[in-house]
Parts: sequence; C-alpha cells; structure tokens
Amino acid sequence: MSDANDDDEDLFRQMMAEVKPLKHDRVSHKKKPPPIRRRAPEPQAASNDRLSDSFMGNPEQLNEFMRPGVQKSLLKQIRNSKLPIEDSLDLHGHTREEARRLLQSFIHQSQQQQYRLVCVVHGKGYHSEDNRPVLKQMVSQWLQQLDEVLAFTRADPAHGGSGAVFVLLRRPREE
Repeated sequence: MSDANDDDEDLFRQMMAEVKPLKHDRVSHKKKPPPIRRRAPEPQAASNDRLSDSFMGNPEQLNEFMRPGVQKSLLKQIRNSKLPIEDSLDLHGHTREEARRLLQSFIHQSQQQQYRLVCVVHGKGYHSEDNRPVLKQMVSQWLQQLDEVLAFTRADPAHGGSGAVFVLLRRPREE
C-alpha cells in the first residue's frame, strides 16, 4: 500500500515541478475610487430642471431620507463612514438657483460615473442673512425629488457634520 502512496507522491512532485508559488494570496477586486474633487460641476440647462422649491414634508427629515427597499444597516454604515466617499460638492457661497442647478448636475454626473456615495456640503447657515440654513432645507428637499438618490444622511463631523449630507446613489439603469 505504501508503494501506491509513493507513486502518487512522485507523480504529484513531477506534475508540480514547473509550478511557481504565488507571491501573495490576496487579490483585490475593488476598483480604486477616483480622488475626491472639490470643484462644482457645470450647471445643466434650465430646461432639465425638475426640482421644486416649495417645501413639503417634515422638517425633522432634513438630516435623513431613505427610499423603501434601502437596508437600514446600509444607512448605518454610511452614517458611520464605513463606505468610501467617491466625490463631493460644496455649495457654500452659491445662491439658491445656482445651488439647485449645481446639485442636479452633480448628482446626475456622479451616477453616470457609477459612484455610489457622494457628499454634498450645504453649510450650516452661519453666513446667511438671518443665520438660518436656507440651503440645508432646500438640498434635503431636492435630494428627495431626484430619482437617482436612494438615501441620504447627515455627514460625520470630519466631512461637515450638520452642514453636509452623505448621499447614496442608485446604480445607473442599463440601456
């Protein structure tokens, strides 16, 4: 019986004689995310504007929104900065109209780039006329109107805290 084992072992060694061991056993299948850009995208034409300014809804929903079907655990991961932010938009210093166009264009372009998570900085309102966050309310409402947006939640302090939101985007539909 040991002759059969010896023969098998010799055969195995012969078959493996030219095989070279791998340098490591870890393979990364994740694409490296592009660097976060800080510039605003080009505004889309006004004819593509599909966002309403009339606020409807609960003011409590300014910090968080989730479409049906989005897992609460995924929103928790986003809230706790467990997923990489692939792009960001800073709306500081923009008028309401500029911010609306920039946001709409940014979300559309981000989805076309197949980004899943982006950050939108709307500010805390410290420099507005009445020290109230005008864009915060508008950004929250606009994001809820965009089909590309699955969810959003308040950003962590390192990314703007209550002056920014993390936005989870829907994957683009196959044509």
